[in-house]
Amino acid sequence: MTDIRLPLGGLKFSVRVAILCVRGDQLLANTADGLGFWFLPGGALSTDEDVATCAAREWEEELGVPAGPLHLVGVLENFFGPSSKRQHELGFYFRMEAPPELPQTPFSVLDSPETTCEWVPLSELSARPVYPLAVADFLSAGPGEVRHRVERN
Repeated sequence: MTDIRLPLGGLKFSVRVAILCVRGDQLLANTADGLGFWFLPGGALSTDEDVATCAAREWEEELGVPAGPLHLVGVLENFFGPSSKRQHELGFYFRMEAPPELPQTPFSVLDSPETTCEWVPLSELSARPVYPLAVADFLSAGPGEVRHRVERN
C-alpha cells in the first residue's frame, strides 16, 4: 500500500486520518521539542484502505495498543503552508475514549521517538495551538453527528 500524498498542481495533496482521544476533560496530543504546537495522533491514508481501518492502524503503530470504538466526528478540508510548500489535506477525524492502559504522564510515540504524547486539558484548547484548529468543534459533535470544516491558513 502507498500513502496518499501526491504533488498536484504546485501543491501537495494528502488524505489524513486522526484520533481525538479523550480521557475525562483531557485530549491526547503529540508534540516535539521546539515545535511550539500540538497535533493529533494519526497519519496518511494508504491506497486500498478505508479511513476507519487507517485510524486504527495508525493508532496501534504509534501507541502500541489497539484502538477502541471509533466514531467519525469531523471531515476537514485543510489548506496550509507557505506558498512554496502549499498543501491541501483532506482529513477524517474520529473520537475515541482513552484506553485505560495509556499513561497519564507524557510518553514517546513508538514509531517516532522524538514525538511526545501528552494530555492537554480541554479548557486550554483555545489558548494552546492544537492542530487542526477544528479540534474543539469536532469534540462538541453530538452522537452520530459528523461536522465539516474548511481551514485556510
